[in-house]
Amino acid sequence: MGSLDSGKPKLISSELSGTVAYAAGNLLYVRDRRLMAQPFSVDRLEMTGPAVPIAQQEMEKDPAFSQAGFSASGNGVLVFQSAADSPSRLVWFDSSGKELQQMPEVGYNYPHLSPSGRFLAVLSDDEHNGRYYARVYDLERRVSTRLSDAVMGAPGMVWSRDGKRITYTAVKDATYYMEEIASDGSGAPRVLLKGTNMIPNDWSPDGHLVFMDWTKGLEQLAVYSGSNHQITEFASTGAAEAQFSPDGKWIAYVGPPSDVAVQPFPGPGGRIQISSAGGTQPRWSRDGRQIFYIQPDRKLMAVSFDPRTGSAGPPRVLFQTRIVAPNFALFQYDVSPDGRFLINSFPSNSSSPLTLLTGWTALVKGP
Repeated sequence: MGSLDSGKPKLISSELSGTVAYAAGNLLYVRDRRLMAQPFSVDRLEMTGPAVPIAQQEMEKDPAFSQAGFSASGNGVLVFQSAADSPSRLVWFDSSGKELQQMPEVGYNYPHLSPSGRFLAVLSDDEHNGRYYARVYDLERRVSTRLSDAVMGAPGMVWSRDGKRITYTAVKDATYYMEEIASDGSGAPRVLLKGTNMIPNDWSPDGHLVFMDWTKGLEQLAVYSGSNHQITEFASTGAAEAQFSPDGKWIAYVGPPSDVAVQPFPGPGGRIQISSAGGTQPRWSRDGRQIFYIQPDRKLMAVSFDPRTGSAGPPRVLFQTRIVAPNFALFQYDVSPDGRFLINSFPSNSSSPLTLLTGWTALVKGP
């Protein structure tokens, strides 16, 4: 915290992350799914009492940016979105938007289907405390396996093209590790990269991993070579959510200003615009001739693409989704080899209610 006029900012805490608000003499933040209030002096710029939970097991943190949905006024009125009131499920849809089947499990996020389509990699909130673990779900046998005991440091898991390995980011002692592990959970994880926040996006057929990198402060895309372990920059600041085409010769991604584009890999060649009204979460059809993406109004869009000439058709609407996040939030849907869509969806009757909390200041004791 610091003055807008002058002076050096003072570090309040090196442990808090994500959304932090000040209201009624307290700092408000989310820890382990609990909404916490802690007395704070704006004169001394320091905590003046212990933190107290004012809402238990209610709050979700976005794994990518640690944002949490709450807001507080200075007179002791607080509003938040409870995780219990937003029960999302992974749901299968056909290409016309007809709902086919819901997966019975809850707490699964960031779906990524294996190359064969039989297995599903997800992040799972196993203990219902906002800590996510990597799981692989067998869609035929309907059983799942936790891959490791490491808490995921970033959303999303990526299959190798042969389906034998999965890459993810884990956080240990405040350090991020990009690791790969056998998709059946056997053996120990192998560290590929270590450093600041990194999110793997996709592997190419020839062993290149495109990932989102925050080393320079804002996200950009970089490519890691599995053969010589070198890293090269692919797209500059503001680029995210990359996916290799099935032949590995193109990368679809989200670039500023929040539109889907495609670019040849490793080049040469310029960027080809795909979306026309904003878009995120690009995915390829398995034959590489269509690019799908989510529009800001939650519509699932499709664009035809000729990988030989690099020419794209006009965007067209496939159907209106109920996807949990239409904005930059990593991949909340995937496309199966037979053209079905698995989408992390709100219920059809969901109105995303908000919870109003008053009198919470009485729970917090000052100095």
